Amino acid sequence: MKLKLYWGRIGQAIALMIVGAFAGMANAQTVLVDFGNSNSFRGVSVPAPDAKGHFWNSLQPGVPGINMIDLNNAPTTVDLFFDTGVGTDSFNGPAGATSFPNPTPAEVAATDIDTVALGNLGIKEAAIDFAASPGDDSATTGNNTRFQLQNLDPSKKYTITFFGSHKFNNEATTAYSVFNDATYSTLIGSANLNVYTPGSPNLHNRDTVATISNLSPGGAFNDILYVQFVGATGHYGYLNSMQITAVPEPGTLLLLSGSAVAIACGFRRRR
Repeated sequence: MKLKLYWGRIGQAIALMIVGAFAGMANAQTVLVDFGNSNSFRGVSVPAPDAKGHFWNSLQPGVPGINMIDLNNAPTTVDLFFDTGVGTDSFNGPAGATSFPNPTPAEVAATDIDTVALGNLGIKEAAIDFAASPGDDSATTGNNTRFQLQNLDPSKKYTITFFGSHKFNNEATTAYSVFNDATYSTLIGSANLNVYTPGSPNLHNRDTVATISNLSPGGAFNDILYVQFVGATGHYGYLNSMQITAVPEPGTLLLLSGSAVAIACGFRRRR
């Protein structure tokens, strides 16, 4: 009886360990990116941790982000590299008029967003500044802003959530697109977002995000997503902050879950 009970408890322990690992994999790794920091033009860095207890990568647009951290402050391999020029500012974003060289604490506090509706992206220091198209806002060409997310895991699918907010520009809608090739020609996902209310350029976006899901990395090593944003008709586009979430492929989760069940059943038969 003792021997049978001993093996039964081992089986339960192993099964619980595998189920625990399964739960850990199911909890996706999330990376938060703030497009602007205290070194960028009229920019602000997000405090560590933020008001929700999360950690950010506050990037100076145009400068690579290497081995970014996840929202729990754990290191990742994920890098961000710009393929085009990019503008940066906070003026006429969610805080309205802002100061040079950096917004004041009062201006940060006045950043008008719905911190609940935006979820993890609902942080004023992240929302106040933005990356913008590099061209001429009166033109309709040359405004594509492009960057790569490198060293992703080919065994996982990715979801990217975008928050863009700006007022008094020529384009109410920013188009976000994701490609899996370096020529930005193989589109694998896209979404549009109104950075201000169409017809009311004084009403910036304060509570809405654009999400693109089920993204598989590509490139030579199948570890890159190629991201582009631009105004929907070619004028300036805007990107204030972004969330990158990695989720294991469903087949991986099912295999791990099945292993746990098989081991548990096998040890139960021993008893």
